Amino acid sequence: MTLRNRTRKTGIRRPIILFACAVGVLVALIIVVRHYRSEPLIGPESPEMVAKRTSPDNAWFALRELANGLPQTPPTGKPGILMDQRGGQDAAFIATRLAIRLPDDDPKVLEYLEATRPAAEAMPRILDTQPFYWPPLESVQANRENLAAFETLSQLLCGHALHAAKEGRPEDAVRFALAALRLGTFVACDGPFENALVGCDLTSDAAVTAMSLPWGAYPAELGRAFLGGVKALSPGDLGLSAAMDWELRLVEAGVYTTSDPSQPDGLSGNLQDAALRRFLRKYTKALREADTTPYADLPGWSSRYERARMLEQKALPTRFTSLAAEAVQRRTLARTQVEGLIAVVALELYRQSQGVYPETLEALTPDYADTVPRDDYAAEPFRYSLNDGSYQMYSVGRVAGDDGGDAKRDLPVPPAIAAAFASSLTNPGE
Repeated sequence: MTLRNRTRKTGIRRPIILFACAVGVLVALIIVVRHYRSEPLIGPESPEMVAKRTSPDNAWFALRELANGLPQTPPTGKPGILMDQRGGQDAAFIATRLAIRLPDDDPKVLEYLEATRPAAEAMPRILDTQPFYWPPLESVQANRENLAAFETLSQLLCGHALHAAKEGRPEDAVRFALAALRLGTFVACDGPFENALVGCDLTSDAAVTAMSLPWGAYPAELGRAFLGGVKALSPGDLGLSAAMDWELRLVEAGVYTTSDPSQPDGLSGNLQDAALRRFLRKYTKALREADTTPYADLPGWSSRYERARMLEQKALPTRFTSLAAEAVQRRTLARTQVEGLIAVVALELYRQSQGVYPETLEALTPDYADTVPRDDYAAEPFRYSLNDGSYQMYSVGRVAGDDGGDAKRDLPVPPAIAAAFASSLTNPGE
């Protein structure tokens, strides 16, 4: 009897101990969750800023309405001269489906351009008269859909800029190109990291589009007005600090850890939320460092925080570390393309005034450019030299070292597609 009673007591004690351990673990998890949710990662936006984002006067809503009303883009026909050239270092992708084709213009593209001309005409007016703020996000997927709509609008502006140039309407070409630059800059500077990535791409595309315009044939006052518009935008800033603020507020709203931010997502969602908050409390400062990290120092920054990137990939629903590094790369390209655009226009203004191109880029300041145009990859002025009455200018690009302007490793300014487009204007039958 004694042995049997002991066995019975031991059998009863074991589930009690297991139950107590489970309760203890649950209590510990709840304490952890509450601990990491106790202090907000960042304060909420001011009521005034929220009102601006949701105001009916916000240009975002007017542009989104235009995007909703666009006809379907025509299918891609034979490759155009402005086809995708991302495989090399020489150019950004600009409006492939809207590119002017050789030897004949695609009738479907021309029909589409004609049908969308009212929308293209409306966009510069909207951006000139209404402030632009990215509104609060419903979800990550909704944000991506909105970004796709704004990519379409940017491609539309680029396509109309090129078409206006081919039709001999310089004022329209310049107006559309500047509007595309403005749109890309606005998207890049307002919204989470994905907005920074897409916005920098749109800014690069718009800069390449503008570099493709025949500035040498345009009136000097038009070039000066364009440079004034670019200067007012300050696209060279393209900071990532605002994107980081957005990400922290999205985490506060539970966008990354709950299917419905207004409803709790159970213990699993709360634990994931706590882990994400713990990660950000540890690495937010490092992520903000990316905003001031030069391109040349990016590999060192990435290697220092490789452990953080691996942790995100394995345990968290975000990729902040990878996105921050990618944003630095795309921002560097965007800044370089915009600086290249400023240099191209300023060089043509100098030639129109002096009859020849300058010996050095320093000669452009202060009459034609406020500062010497800089290659953001090298953090120094573009490589520039005269060549038989013309010039060669290039950035060293993503590949380390100066390769003498080799298009496969350096970044020519203007890109090769600008010359191709210029030839379609002067020799359309060839």
